[in-house]
Amino acid sequence: LGLCKAPEPKVKLSNLMRVLGSDAIQDPTKVEAHVRKQIAERQRKHETANQQRKLTKEQRSEKKIRKIKEDTSLAVHAALYKVKSLAHPAKRFKVEMNAKQLHMTGLILLHNNINLVIVEGGMFENQAINEM
Repeated sequence: LGLCKAPEPKVKLSNLMRVLGSDAIQDPTKVEAHVRKQIAERQRKHETANQQRKLTKEQRSEKKIRKIKEDTSLAVHAALYKVKSLAHPAKRFKVEMNAKQLHMTGLILLHNNINLVIVEGGMFENQAINEM
């Protein structure tokens, strides 16, 4: 209703002539410099807003743990994997550490001709273990 000043149009180099028409014809260099300045200002505002929203390292880790707990609060999924060989300690370590990092519980059964990995956790965690 005319109470607030209308915002400046978002001018790009591609729509320069349509938006600024007669001004662009009279002094194209000046108008182009003005448009480039506006573009740079919008880009700077965008990047500062992103930096303000960016989570700290602690907040990211808290968010990750919260997401895992939300995933397991809905339902706990159990999975059983038959593995050819877990004789090498590095393989067992990899399975144990991945389960620990994904906040999963379970166990490893070792036998002469069969090795089983039993894990339980949320759907997301089971998918991550399955991809391993």
